[in-house]
Amino acid sequence: MMQPATFPAVADDGLPPSRRSLGSVLSEIIVMAIPFAAGAIIVSGLHLGKVAVLARAPQAGPLELQSMLQPAFLLVLALMEGLAISNQVFSARSKNNWPRSAIFPASWRMSAYAVLGLIVVAVLASFASSFLPVEDALLRRTLDYLPLYILSLSAFVVFDIFYAAMRGQGKLARSLIPFLGLAAIDLSTTYVLLTEYNMGFEAVLFGNLAGPLVMLPVIVLLLKREAGPVVTHVKEQVKIRTTQLLMFVGTPISLTILVGSLSAAVIFPVLADFGSEYASAFLVVMRLRVSFMIPAIALGSVIAILVNQLSDSSTPAARLQYLGIGVPVVLGFYALLTALLPFWGGPMIALLVSPEHTTTELRAATDLVMQGLQLTFFFVSGAAMLQVVMEQLGRATQVLIIAIVTELITGSVVFYAQYAGHNLDIAILLLCGVSGLTFVLFLVQFGFLLRQLGRCDAV
Repeated sequence: MMQPATFPAVADDGLPPSRRSLGSVLSEIIVMAIPFAAGAIIVSGLHLGKVAVLARAPQAGPLELQSMLQPAFLLVLALMEGLAISNQVFSARSKNNWPRSAIFPASWRMSAYAVLGLIVVAVLASFASSFLPVEDALLRRTLDYLPLYILSLSAFVVFDIFYAAMRGQGKLARSLIPFLGLAAIDLSTTYVLLTEYNMGFEAVLFGNLAGPLVMLPVIVLLLKREAGPVVTHVKEQVKIRTTQLLMFVGTPISLTILVGSLSAAVIFPVLADFGSEYASAFLVVMRLRVSFMIPAIALGSVIAILVNQLSDSSTPAARLQYLGIGVPVVLGFYALLTALLPFWGGPMIALLVSPEHTTTELRAATDLVMQGLQLTFFFVSGAAMLQVVMEQLGRATQVLIIAIVTELITGSVVFYAQYAGHNLDIAILLLCGVSGLTFVLFLVQFGFLLRQLGRCDAV
């Protein structure tokens, strides 16, 4: 990992961790993961709640539009995660290696980059909407809403950057209340405007803005309290260090998610060609799978944070303990959850697309897609955990290369399924195969990371 040559050294609070038992390492991960898991539940509730609200709307239009805007959501997510994870790594490294007060100006700097980036993307989307000749009605509506949809997510992106700084410090419990408030305000605003005022997709835009705008001052004050008084002489060092992290951590992360958004831009229109209910069904299953994988991402982030919080004087053996114990245990846990998916997946689908509020075609399509993509719940979750660990520990470029290869394959197999007689079963089978390949490639890359640390330990 990069060494901060420009920051003054900060004394560690104790000696580098020695070799410990499996139970000791797991307990440290679990203790920190509990508030992380609570945050994951909130994120899950926000995403699934939004789908459930849209599925219960008087018209099917908002849910269809949300599914078509999924690539744009992934584009915003790419920008957000690149900046937020960079800020999280900056915050974690400040624990023992440079002044903690630097995390507050670093968070504002990352937020400024985020807002500027979203404005640029929204302007480009506006030009595309004005000048692209599009005859399809649904695609036309998608382009019309695209600029406002992107801008409506700006406050949430800034909120997440500050929340990432709190994660880096390991101070998650106290930041859960504003996060919970954000989700509650977002969902309630969307529901009331959609059902009581029949506002259509505009209700989603107002909901996206309302929650983060109300809770952003709270998370900012919490981080300011955690960081303490800002030391003015570290301003230039903050600029240098954040630039380094954005180059070697944030940019590969953003590009990796962006590559995924390109495949989503292919998948959703192709599935809609099978029938509009299949695009909506795929969105429902994807949101459920995202919620399923959030704890895996959280646990992977905890492992990476604990490694990054170690002082520069810590031995590689200390890092190997977190990686060699935590990762296999999480993978085993997810294998069990996936095996039990038929017992709990059905009720979850029923909550999202209940027969009282949705068509029988949508429910049947959702059940079909859910059954076909069951294995991907393990593959995608395991790959996501390995991905976040490696991205935050210096192997983000390797992750990006794997993502480019597998996403190109994904787009190709979906097109193949479409032009091979519109065979949805083939499309689902090929998607399962690609997710399995991605998991195996990440697992091999994780083995290289362990081998690299082991060699350093032997020197």
